[in-house]
Amino acid sequence: MAGAYVRHASSGRRRRIGTLRLVAAAAVAAVLVGGYQEHWSWTGISGKTATLWDWISLLLLPITVATLPIWLSRRHALDTRRKAAGVACLAVFAGIVLAGYLVPWNWTGFEGNALWDWINLLLLPLVIATFPVWPEIRQELRLHHHLVLTVVAVGLAVAVFGGYVWGWAWTGFQGNTLWDWLHLLILPLVFPTLLLPAALAITAGELMREESEPAQLP
Repeated sequence: MAGAYVRHASSGRRRRIGTLRLVAAAAVAAVLVGGYQEHWSWTGISGKTATLWDWISLLLLPITVATLPIWLSRRHALDTRRKAAGVACLAVFAGIVLAGYLVPWNWTGFEGNALWDWINLLLLPLVIATFPVWPEIRQELRLHHHLVLTVVAVGLAVAVFGGYVWGWAWTGFQGNTLWDWLHLLILPLVFPTLLLPAALAITAGELMREESEPAQLP
């Protein structure tokens, strides 16, 4: 009887969660259609105010934080097919970015965003997503990896120099002061050195306490 009750309660909970997800998805779809197609002004969503760039800016960091536990627990289980799918997605996104600038596709919102804007957009989520595997990455670095990192670092240095000295507008660096660079770098530097280690230590302490509690019961 008790087992049947538990199964029934679990099944009911899953149904409620499924219903809530459907309602939420329907609400989101209604808002998107209303904003983009019906031009409901109260949504503030339109082809000019909510481009692909705006959606990435809005969702990239929350999605990165939300998926971090999954990434940490399953990163070793990624097979070749999943890795290939990830590379394919990156290639498609790169193609969209390229077309957004060259065509240009106004709905992407990429045109007008310089290298500085991309660094602002991607730096913190990239640090959050990769920091837990930095020790493994350092152990697996080979000569060609070091060469690629060196090329990227030199390229960034040239872009910074060109932006400030030669006025390369596509970099977006000119006009940014030391204060702007501090705004750009301080959180990505503080997060892996202070915030995340503290959070992981607190989580580990709580897990150890939860595991030790049953052993203390008479």
